[in-house]
Amino acid sequence: MTFTPASYKEGVQSTLDTEPGFTVAAWQQRPESLGWVKAKSNNPFEAPEIQPNYLDAEEDKRVVVAGLKLSRRLMHSKALSNYFDYEVYPGLDAQSDEDLLQIARERGTTTYHQMGTCRMAPKTDPTAVVDNNLKVYGINNLRVVDASIMPTMLSANLHSGATLIGEKGSDLILDKKPLELIALSY
Repeated sequence: MTFTPASYKEGVQSTLDTEPGFTVAAWQQRPESLGWVKAKSNNPFEAPEIQPNYLDAEEDKRVVVAGLKLSRRLMHSKALSNYFDYEVYPGLDAQSDEDLLQIARERGTTTYHQMGTCRMAPKTDPTAVVDNNLKVYGINNLRVVDASIMPTMLSANLHSGATLIGEKGSDLILDKKPLELIALSY
């Protein structure tokens, strides 16, 4: 969950509203819904077809509705009562789980942490694209060194994980030997 001491124009998350306010947002850190990216042709400059499949999995629907309910409870709490006059969006008319799920469908967006389109996994995995040396299966001299190799979503911003992948990838490309393991005793 995040709390932002600002309100945004309805439907535009990067544009501040003309009225003062605050925003509470909730999301599922590891959604179970899976989308896909499909090349339309062999032209690398043609945009691919992208289907994110947001809120496809039942667990994702349950979590987003629970997050909206918790956000609302926080906004209407005694602790925030001095700072809260009324709920602009979704508004008090949206009460049922179905109403809140529809709100999530209308306003839910990505947090721009795309990953997993070139999954690293053993060759026996039919969804695998790269091996543990970041080499693309079936193509010589090609590696993928970014967050797209992550097989599952981190429970955090992808920056640190992507940085580690970049560091490891550069070591692999430069054929640097791994650092010596350190044995810890307790």
